[in-house]
Amino acid sequence: MKKAFTMVELIFVIVIIGILAAIAIPRLAATRDDAMIAKNIEYISASMTEISTYIITKGEAKSDLTQMSPILEVLKGQNRAIIDLGTQSTAVKIGEESDCITIEIDSNGTTELLKTKFSVGTTDRICNLVQLAIKEKNYPLILRGKLINY
Repeated sequence: MKKAFTMVELIFVIVIIGILAAIAIPRLAATRDDAMIAKNIEYISASMTEISTYIITKGEAKSDLTQMSPILEVLKGQNRAIIDLGTQSTAVKIGEESDCITIEIDSNGTTELLKTKFSVGTTDRICNLVQLAIKEKNYPLILRGKLINY
């Protein structure tokens, strides 16, 4: 007498593996999205820190923000950052939104502010979650001017 699996046993095993796969695959996709959101939040906050540190230590702002932030320079090389020299701003692409978050330096003559602007009405899930995670109330950062007390 030979010992082997019956067809019914094999079908049950295949069904159980299919159910486990149906549960695991969406969880892995969500983990990938969470990692992408965390990475983009870190890029934005680190860029803001680099720019503010540069301006405070050098006492001046460059019109090209990539000269003050190596992270923005890398994003520009990946075609994920669009530099506008005229307005001292950089639009950062997150997800499918080409201008999800814009980092800009606002100079009004007496004070320089480092600001973020969020695109309005975006339908991209990743962009929306990054915007929710970055606290807009933390910005603008005062960089130089008469509002700074020494």
